[in-house]
Formats: sequence, structure tokens, C-alpha cells
Amino acid sequence: MITDDKIREVKKLLRSGIPEGELKKELLSQGYTNEEIAKIFVPHKYDMRSWYFTFGIIFFIAGIYTALKNGSFLLFIFAAAMFFQYYLTNKKERDKMK
Repeated sequence: MITDDKIREVKKLLRSGIPEGELKKELLSQGYTNEEIAKIFVPHKYDMRSWYFTFGIIFFIAGIYTALKNGSFLLFIFAAAMFFQYYLTNKKERDKMK
């Protein structure tokens, strides 16, 4: 069983510049399992919701301009796609909280 102190120690070593592969080999030689090691090296998941919402607004405003100027509604489709993606990621985060 890997402790929180060991996890903090390994993350500190990672920040100091020791390669991840060397740390994994060292942990394996100390008797930790691959599942325990995987708990330490979880990749960071980025939250893109604000970007989806921002670009949805930008595409919508630009779509209004191009629709009035050229009669093109392509940017409205892009805006709808961005708002839909924003909705899906918000729903996923809400479901994860339950």
C-alpha cells in the first residue's frame, strides 16, 4: 500500500527534475505494484469549458457580422458546436460530482 507521504515525496522528486521512468523503476524495485504506481502518475485533465464558452460567443458575434455582411451562416454553426461541446462537458462534470 502506497502512502500519501510517499506520493508527495515522488511528486517532489518529479518537480526537481528526476525522470518519470527512473522513479517508476525505483518504485518497482521497492516492491510497489504497477497499480499503486499508476495512482501516482495520473495525467492532468484540463478543463476546457471556459474556452468552449468564450469561442462560442466569439463565433456567434462574428457570425452576426458575416450574416449581415455576406449572408453566410457558417460561423453560427461553429458557435453552435462550441456551445454544444460546452454543454456536454458541463454535463459530464455535474454527473461526476454526483
